[in-house]
Amino acid sequence: DLGIRCNHEYLTLCTTAWVVEDAHSDIQALLTLLPYRIKAYYADFHFTHANRPVLRRYDEGEAKEGVGAGAALAYLFANGFDDKTITYAVETIMKELQCH
Repeated sequence: DLGIRCNHEYLTLCTTAWVVEDAHSDIQALLTLLPYRIKAYYADFHFTHANRPVLRRYDEGEAKEGVGAGAALAYLFANGFDDKTITYAVETIMKELQCH
């Protein structure tokens, strides 16, 4: 207990399918350690449509996303984006940044 107080009713966890499906991660068990319940969701997103092999590494469990990926994906899904559109946007940004 760090002595930080907040209203947990306003807390929501948005993560990714990669975290939920990771055999070395047990997000549900971690959430049970909290002294209260929070809403928790995951974005059921995969790079199935990716043309860049480096993106498919996420689906293979080799690559990991950083903080915020689940929330960003949940926001995109809530605003009508689909897997193909998101993947195309990511690959376009990678191309503009000259990422391999």
